[in-house]
Amino acid sequence: MKQLKDVQMMSDLSPNGIKLKYLLSGGRVYASSKSWLRALRVPEVMTTWFESGLTRTAMLKRDSGIADLEMSYMKIPVYRWHVVADLLRSFDRQWYSNNFSNRPKFEQEKIRVFHENYEKLVNWGYDLQERALSNAIQPTAADNSAVTADTLLDAIKEAVAPRLREHDGKLREHDIVISEIKNAVPVFRDPDDFISIKQAFTEQGLDGNEMPCYPKSRENLSGVIGQILTKRGVEKGMPIETRIDGRSLSTKMNTYRRREIYSAIESIPKIQQQSLLE
Repeated sequence: MKQLKDVQMMSDLSPNGIKLKYLLSGGRVYASSKSWLRALRVPEVMTTWFESGLTRTAMLKRDSGIADLEMSYMKIPVYRWHVVADLLRSFDRQWYSNNFSNRPKFEQEKIRVFHENYEKLVNWGYDLQERALSNAIQPTAADNSAVTADTLLDAIKEAVAPRLREHDGKLREHDIVISEIKNAVPVFRDPDDFISIKQAFTEQGLDGNEMPCYPKSRENLSGVIGQILTKRGVEKGMPIETRIDGRSLSTKMNTYRRREIYSAIESIPKIQQQSLLE
């Protein structure tokens, strides 16, 4: 573990009102796991997860291009804010995944309270790092030389890059979720796509073998919808090859625009049985 050099002792109040004693080195914010624990008010039931998570996260992110994530100062391991932020984001993802439902109820409540402060803690940490970088590029009383463009650029990259990466990650997550919603929820599917009647039933959770006109007719729902679409003279798409349920035989199946099939399905309750058979 590398030794931290050129260190300034600093302190700041966290959103929880707890003083964080941290180290400033080269415009980078470091603190021990105990200091981060206190400032963030990580619940006791998550102490082991947090402390082991810092070491694990620093190790996994060594190849990400962010330097010196885990250092040593006076023989104590200290961690950059970037490691803490990444661990907090991991916690946030797990919270929305399962709310830590595998934990006992009393632990879940403490974790819930901690998660309520998640956004404040992450924003505070990045602001703390940005202020540290801002101070690092200011000329001191002993050194009145102008800040070089390279120094300023490096400082800006250090401050902005993690937030941009987080933002990009969120956008990717949102795109995936939106795509899954569109595929799962019929109202978000393209109404002009050509699909089979069978697929429309699957999307709406219907059984094509039901007989809506029984006992006046033994026609099943698939047949009735096909008749309605034929009667309306709606546009057909390219037939698709499909296998008959429970058999090895295949057959061609007509396709229609999704909105036309949905419209036909919605019309059935409004039409008298006799009208369906005419």
